[in-house]
Amino acid sequence: MKVATISLLVFYALANCGVPGIASNATQDASLEGARATLLQLIRLSDKQALQSEQARTVMTGETAELNIPSFGKLADTPDRMEMLERNRAIGRVQLFGENNQVTDVYFYLRYDAVWKVSEVRLLSLTGIIEDAYLALSAKPSLTDDEKNDLANMKLVLATDKALTAWFTANLKSFERVYRQVKSYGLKMPNFIRTDDKQFPEVGTALKALHLSGLSVTSNGNLEFVIGGVTDNLVGLIYSPSDSPPAMSPSSYIWVEKVASKWYLFRTT
Repeated sequence: MKVATISLLVFYALANCGVPGIASNATQDASLEGARATLLQLIRLSDKQALQSEQARTVMTGETAELNIPSFGKLADTPDRMEMLERNRAIGRVQLFGENNQVTDVYFYLRYDAVWKVSEVRLLSLTGIIEDAYLALSAKPSLTDDEKNDLANMKLVLATDKALTAWFTANLKSFERVYRQVKSYGLKMPNFIRTDDKQFPEVGTALKALHLSGLSVTSNGNLEFVIGGVTDNLVGLIYSPSDSPPAMSPSSYIWVEKVASKWYLFRTT
């Protein structure tokens, strides 16, 4: 899959500046708390337009260190979730506050090599296209049924993980019914069912009622309920009968979060 860059974030062309009073990367342990401390330092440096300062270089590595920007934009003060991926890899989720009251989840990958440093930054890419379409539809005085469905779908694509989790929880029984329908058909890879699918109309209708784009069955038997996105930058829900979700990585599934027994929220890039 295509690797997303941070180019969709709102950056400001301001001069480099020092950041007095911010501690160096003093946390040397490989714990999740150590990773969190490093990410907090980066957030504070970004808030002060100082990502090109010497202080910032001590907490960045790899492609993140090559970013020629002073700031990521308006970030939340702290990550709302941190996870250890491997012994020397971690990920933190932080909210980005953009224009038109848009809130976007951004995922910071960290690597530990004597000290923690942020190595990659990911988010659901190309959503600017969807946001423009959403604003245009929202401004219309009246909508057709198809336009209403499109608007609901785009709202879900643009939603934060927290909002999507709440929406999924409220619709869990509907998702479970779709799974039972698919199971009764005995679908095998590489099936992909769209909302207008003629071979499986009942499934297609159920997907449309949830404002989804489609559903696929992966090679390991997982079902991916695709909300939407652009090209391979997708967001959706996974049902894993064997409770085997895909691993998170900056080049594929950039975020995977358990939201119910055997159900996972996912984002890809």
